[in-house]
Amino acid sequence: MYVRPPGGGAEWAAAPGDLRAPTEEEWTRIRVLTTPVLVLSADHGLRPRPEPVPGCTPCAHLAQWFDHSMRRGPQHDESAAVDCAVEIRNHPHDPPKMTLKRDAPPQERR
Repeated sequence: MYVRPPGGGAEWAAAPGDLRAPTEEEWTRIRVLTTPVLVLSADHGLRPRPEPVPGCTPCAHLAQWFDHSMRRGPQHDESAAVDCAVEIRNHPHDPPKMTLKRDAPPQERR
């Protein structure tokens, strides 16, 4: 049989007798990596704003970075916004899936 790690990666060959059922930790990882993420075009205002986990400072900062990345202008970065949405979806962040900046994004001048 050919097997591949959850979420993708290099596959390898294994004899059927060498296979085992996933551990509970592996099932948790499988569920996180196989949960679909809704990503729609932000050009039409269809990308939902991620909801931070209540009371979680990193999630609150990620939501602020999402807003910052979705602004029009030179800061607009949909890839960074999607990274924030995925990180919030994968809460708790143990281990982090991306490097989180320490502070909230700069406030917009009005």
